[in-house]
Amino acid sequence: MLINLILRALPFWIREPLVIAVSLFFAGLALYWFVMVGGWARGGIGLAFLAVAALRIHLLNLRRESRPSGRAGMRSSVWRREAPEFSAPAG
Repeated sequence: MLINLILRALPFWIREPLVIAVSLFFAGLALYWFVMVGGWARGGIGLAFLAVAALRIHLLNLRRESRPSGRAGMRSSVWRREAPEFSAPAG
């Protein structure tokens, strides 16, 4: 399929947000249609698109966290809360 070729040619940082945006659009459309018209199939399709978007967001976050930071840990301190280190009192 042509769409598969286009998606494979795009770099990861363009492809993943595009897939997330399309998935969220179709999830919203299907869930809106489910609320307005009814039908469990529409609700199931909406939830499936939400699950795809959530999985892609999770994978995008994992990929972002695994790459080395360009600025001395600035982004890691914003996104990840780490417990402060306390030293035992001397004596």
